[in-house]
Amino acid sequence: MTSAMQSDKYTVETPEVVTIEYVVAGVASRCLAATVDTTLILLLQATLSLVMVPLASSNDFGTIILALWATLAFALLWGYYVSFEMLWSGQSPGKRIFGLRVMREGGRPLDFSAAVIRNLVRIVDFLPFGYGLGVMVMFADHRARRLGDLAAGTLVIREDYPLSLEQIARGLAPVVVPPRNSAAPASPLLPNLHQVGPDDYTLAEAFLQRRETLHQDERRLLATELANALRMRLDLPSDGDPERFVEHFVREYRIFYLVRQA
Repeated sequence: MTSAMQSDKYTVETPEVVTIEYVVAGVASRCLAATVDTTLILLLQATLSLVMVPLASSNDFGTIILALWATLAFALLWGYYVSFEMLWSGQSPGKRIFGLRVMREGGRPLDFSAAVIRNLVRIVDFLPFGYGLGVMVMFADHRARRLGDLAAGTLVIREDYPLSLEQIARGLAPVVVPPRNSAAPASPLLPNLHQVGPDDYTLAEAFLQRRETLHQDERRLLATELANALRMRLDLPSDGDPERFVEHFVREYRIFYLVRQA
């Protein structure tokens, strides 16, 4: 899997040669989301204080209660983000309002370890006050990442674009082609695959995805035209079942892609 950054775009190319494009969240939208989350945290901490402080002043165990209050306040500050980002797949209330989401680099969904790391480092990002250091780092980084994102290997993207490879996989059923023979070599069985490109693969896969919805005559015609075009690009003779050849091409191009990326 490869990825690239161009302007505010973040692109991921999957092993199936499908390119997915995300838009990286800017500093302004992230600051607005952080403002909402910080306000909610302060309200929760104020509510906790209204309960714990009077209880401590009227109780023989006041020191212990105050220590518990401080511990809970810190847990709330740190656990707020981790809990919501795990519950809502990379979103806190502020991020949800402004259409943002955290994901790992490469388009992978946020996991628990990455959420913990990025939010533990949040304390450093907050220095000297009001996310001062974090905002400076976001302005300097070409993906608008703060220190927590750099440490955890995460970035924040806009929700109105694809969210993760996992979610996209749930929306698009993968093309299933007959498996290779167990005795087949690790290299592709088709020659000259370097003479075709991702567009050819995408076209072939799109046909296989939609073929069951086509009329029999239309399906046969499209399969023949596509197979003949691919064989011409690959310098192969035009014989054999066209639809089986398209399946064979998709399977072997995947192998070719993986070998090329190795």
